[in-house]
Amino acid sequence: MGSAAASVVAVGGGATAYLTAGRRGTGGSGGTLPVHALGFQADLSRTHRADGVAQERAVRLAVEQHNARADITFRLALETADDRGDPALAEQAAQRLIQAGVSAVLGPNTASAARAAAPLYRAADTGMVLISLDHATFDDARLSTVCVTRAPEGDLALPLISYLAKVQPVERTAVIDDRAAGPTGPEVTTQVEQYPPQKGTTSVHSVAAESDDFGPAVRAAVAAKAQAVVFSGTTPERAARCARALTEAGFSGPRLGTWHIMRPAFLQQTGPAGQDWLFSAPFTDPGSVSRGFRAAYRAKYGTTPGRWSPEAYDAVGLVAGALKSLGGSADVPPRSVLPRLFDVPYKGLVKTIRAGTDGIDPKESGAAYFLFQAKGNTFRFRGRSDQVK
Repeated sequence: MGSAAASVVAVGGGATAYLTAGRRGTGGSGGTLPVHALGFQADLSRTHRADGVAQERAVRLAVEQHNARADITFRLALETADDRGDPALAEQAAQRLIQAGVSAVLGPNTASAARAAAPLYRAADTGMVLISLDHATFDDARLSTVCVTRAPEGDLALPLISYLAKVQPVERTAVIDDRAAGPTGPEVTTQVEQYPPQKGTTSVHSVAAESDDFGPAVRAAVAAKAQAVVFSGTTPERAARCARALTEAGFSGPRLGTWHIMRPAFLQQTGPAGQDWLFSAPFTDPGSVSRGFRAAYRAKYGTTPGRWSPEAYDAVGLVAGALKSLGGSADVPPRSVLPRLFDVPYKGLVKTIRAGTDGIDPKESGAAYFLFQAKGNTFRFRGRSDQVK
């Protein structure tokens, strides 16, 4: 790998200057306060740039709003690294952020980068707060320094099952089992099989990974008299093929999938066939949260918040809450912050984060997943999965 490709890109750094100045800064009240640095690591320039930039902007906004408050006992600084989703760059980013003395790191936002960086943060006793990834990212789900703030990927089918049991009740459900899907696909299929809506029946119709023809599976589902169809795949292009096949077969019942196919390509390639599809997601609609958050984001960046923005904003609050529980004094090492990330729940814009239980407070499990529906040229927010009617 050439030197250019091997160099992690530093973006918007500010923590180092604060640390060099002795971890002191001016608080919202005008006094001199301790400064604690946060790290943010993500793909900010390649495949996952859109989600990475949306998260980084929300993190920066949260830091600025914390520092502007008059009642704070410490300030926050931010050190940002673009790992481009590359494992080698992710390791370099982790090393730089650790050397900067950050109290915790938010991100990464790609599985390959997270797997590469996690051992370094673990060795440094520095918490890695995941915003858009979950424990399934790692072979070892018990990594002691990985703090997950989102609901599990493996339970994405549960909101769909609940919808088909309570909102549009059906007794016969079919799963179009796309074998080209990653781990999410089999988990969706298994859950709908094990927990059929209304304790009815589930038929499974598979499509080989190397096949683009969804017609036979769809016709088999229709022949089984399915009243609803769940698509297990994770790519919008294959979902679009399934949607067109369902329309050609005359199927008009509920059609459901997961957030992975909520991309412009799905709407562009399906046309009318994609309308009314329902999707479960572990993130909320950025436009549905606090009006103040939306207004501040637009004022700062000139655009609406992107996917995962509210969740990223809340992740800063989680770390700030952990620091506050420690008194916020100047010399709090990362190893002291780490256990507080799991022990101190934080009520954010989206949900209450209790990292010790897969990112959600069990008392508010209904806030863990959200439903969206294809309408026109967009994915319209339906609401929390437990509140949709």
